[in-house]
Amino acid sequence: MKYVKNLIKILVIVQCLFFCACNKKEATTVETIVEPTEQNILNLADFVKCPFNEEFNNKTNLEKYVLKKFGKPNKVTKSREGLNDADEDIIVDKIWLEYTEKDPGDRYSFTIHRGISKRFEVFTKISIYNFIDIKYDINEETTIEDIENLFGKLNELNIRRIDNDIKTYYDALYNPDGPYVYHLDIGFKNGKLNYIHIKVNISASEL
Repeated sequence: MKYVKNLIKILVIVQCLFFCACNKKEATTVETIVEPTEQNILNLADFVKCPFNEEFNNKTNLEKYVLKKFGKPNKVTKSREGLNDADEDIIVDKIWLEYTEKDPGDRYSFTIHRGISKRFEVFTKISIYNFIDIKYDINEETTIEDIENLFGKLNELNIRRIDNDIKTYYDALYNPDGPYVYHLDIGFKNGKLNYIHIKVNISASEL
């Protein structure tokens, strides 16, 4: 009987140790979400407003600004539509300017929303593959660490590796009580910056 009791005790202890070890292993694989600091988000909002080393105010015509800086685009698309296809009373002019050079690496693309029923104007999409005169001295030599210092620490879940490429995706919020939500998609190749994509969602009810 004593032998059986000792055996049961041993089995219980082993089971407890196994359970603790499994829990500890599982805990180490849980993703820790690293929230960007207030300064990180302010940097991102400032970058989206004007990603180049120039200043302008809320009276600046963004279409004229792009044309002056980059010249005549390869493609221009303009339409008038309801904002986000949800609030038809918020009417915007949508302007898409695309630049494509002979070198496929020299590409820019800008989409502008200009409010008609409510006055506002904002870049809603920016795509950059050629890093000339970018704000914060962002260029081809910019590393992941440099981007993290500017816009916040990367979470492991936001890193996807394809061969030697590393694609990172930021989903940062600026002023959650305001109209704009900024999405920053940055790609690296062999550890160096390859492209920047920015998308801005607008909450019509907040305008």
